Amino acid sequence: MKAILTGFEPFGDYKFNPTKDLASAYDGKKVGDIEIVGLVLPAMYYEAFYALVEKINDTNPDIILSTGLSSRVHKLRIEAVGKNIMDGKYPDAKQRKPSKEPIIPGCPDLYWVNSNSDSLADCLNDSGLPAKVSEDAGAFICESLIYLTSGYIRENGIMVRNAFLHTPWTDNYLGKVKIGSGKTTIRKQDLDKAVELLLLELGRQADQI
Repeated sequence: MKAILTGFEPFGDYKFNPTKDLASAYDGKKVGDIEIVGLVLPAMYYEAFYALVEKINDTNPDIILSTGLSSRVHKLRIEAVGKNIMDGKYPDAKQRKPSKEPIIPGCPDLYWVNSNSDSLADCLNDSGLPAKVSEDAGAFICESLIYLTSGYIRENGIMVRNAFLHTPWTDNYLGKVKIGSGKTTIRKQDLDKAVELLLLELGRQADQI
C-alpha cells in the first residue's frame, strides 16, 4: 500500500510546526507494508489542496492521512468532517483572512471523510493515547483541506481512505514557542506512535473498499 502523509508549513506568528517535521521525517519510510510519501503543504487555503491533488495523481495512494497543528486541542483529535467555510484566526501565507466566507460558493455545506473516525479514535485510546472524534476543524486551512479533499474523493469516485489528525504542540518545542495558559503538549514519540497506528488502521479500512 501507499500512503500520503501531509503536514503544514508554519502559519501565523509561528516559526515552527510539528506536522511539517512529521511529514518530512516519515517521507520514504514504511509502517508495516505501507509505503509513506511525506508532503509538506503551504499554509494556504487553496494551494495546500492543489499540492495534495498533484501528489495524489503522481502516486495513486491507498491512504491519505493529513495532519495539522491546533494549539487549542487538549488531546489528539480525529476530524470527521470538513465544512464549507473559511473563518480562521490567522491570515494564510498569502495574507488572506476571509471572514465567514464559503470555500466554494454554491457547493455542499460539508463533506465527511470516508474513513471510520470512531475506529481511528478507538485504536489510539486503546493504545493509551487519549483521542476524540471532532466535527469542528476550526474553519482555517485545515478545515479547507478536509473539505476540498473529501469532496474531491467523493465527487471523483477515488478509491482511497482519507483522514485528518489535529495535534497539540509536541514537547520538543517547549522553550521554543510560547504555549498559552491552559494549553497542553504531548510527547513527540506519542505523536509518532499515533500516526503509525492510524496508518495501520487506515490500511485495514482501505482493504474494505
